[in-house]
Formats: sequence, structure tokens, C-alpha cells
Amino acid sequence: MHHKRADAEQVEGTEEHGCTKVPNGGTITAGRVSAKIVGELVPIVELTLPQGESVYFEHHTILAKDPAVNIGVKKMKSGLGKRLIAGLPLIQVEAEGPGKVSLSRDGVGEVVVLKMDGHEVDVQQHHFLFASATVNYDYTRLKGWKNIFGGAATTYFMDQFSGHGLLALHGYGNVVVRQLSAHEEVDIEPSAWLFKDSSVTMNTHGIKLSSGLLGGSYLWMTRFTGPGRIAYMSYTLPMGVVEGA
Repeated sequence: MHHKRADAEQVEGTEEHGCTKVPNGGTITAGRVSAKIVGELVPIVELTLPQGESVYFEHHTILAKDPAVNIGVKKMKSGLGKRLIAGLPLIQVEAEGPGKVSLSRDGVGEVVVLKMDGHEVDVQQHHFLFASATVNYDYTRLKGWKNIFGGAATTYFMDQFSGHGLLALHGYGNVVVRQLSAHEEVDIEPSAWLFKDSSVTMNTHGIKLSSGLLGGSYLWMTRFTGPGRIAYMSYTLPMGVVEGA
């Protein structure tokens, strides 16, 4: 499949700190590739791919495609064994035009689009929707036992994306994006974060509740420290629950 870098990017929607929440009926354009958002509660992304243009996504998110669209498996850096042990998707699917492809993560929420310009972004698992073929994908293990086991953390790993093009994510409920300055901090419920710039650090900690019946209990929060963007969601799936299950 041909991987052509998008020469121009246009996104319709509410842009905030370099990412855009795309509403029902909004259109995303990157070079010759366009995507239309359909639906308000459980959004569908309808991609239009000209000849030779391609995007990739997780295989279970596809809803429909034109017969002319070529489907293949995207090469992954890590082996099948590592991904199986980590509980990560075993394959990424690449679709090449011409034709239309429709995708959805089967959950109530918003589609958030990031304009990738060479920087690196960390994404909580089970929120990736699609990326331009010129955007690189990898994953990394969360560092620190509190980040892995503390509070309502839902995974031991997080997705990483870098390169140039469009990266689309599904945020459950409503999504808030904050731009943190250097050393600025914010505490977020451990499973509520959606994405962060790789320059933003994270450290989960417990706040002891020592009053009355709650004595000895802990309120777990993850502290994110800038500089960079951090996004969080108003709704999170219960631990161990994946959309569509």
C-alpha cells in the first residue's frame, strides 16, 4: 500500500489546543482523504479514500466498506506473542482506496481529531479510531506500580503515535482538553484520561480518607505534569469492560 504524506489538512469542528472535536455532519480532510462524522450519540466515521490513499484502524471497528476498497494487515513492530501477553489488539487493519469505509467504536461519545506534526502522543487503550498511513503506531508499558495497579487503572499499557497526518480518537461521554504549562499539574481520575503529549508525565497517588466510616480508604488520582496537552473524559468504562462486549 502507498503511504503518501498529506500536503494539506482541514478539519471542521471545534478546535482547541491542536485537537478538534468533530460534530455530527462535520468533515475531516487530510490531503485527498476525507472523513465525515455521522451520528450524535454513537458516532460513525465515514472515510472516503481516493486511489492509492490509505488509513489504518483496529479490525473490530469496521462497520462497512465499498467492495473496491483493498483491506490488508498493517505490519507491526512488536511480535504477536508480546501483543498477546499484553492484551493488545493482535492486528491493525489497513484500508486502501478507492472507496468508502465506515468505522465506529460502539460507544456513546465524541470523535476527537489530532493534527500530528511530528510530535508523539500517548493514548489510553481502546480509544484509537483511525490514523493516516503516515502516522506511526507503537505501544509502551505504564511505568510505576501505582500507575498500573492504583485506583481504577484499566490497563498496563498505552498506545503511542507519532509522525504526520490525522489521528482520530473516540472519547466516551464529553472530552475536555487542557494545555499545561511547564510544571503545571492537574489530578484526574485514573481511568478518565484520553490522551496526553509524551512530554506530560503521570503519577498515580492515593489520598487517604480518614474520617468516619471511610477511615482507612483511599481516593486514587493520577497527577499529570506539564508541559503539554492532557485530555480527559466525562464517562469511563468499568474496569475490564471493552466496548461492544
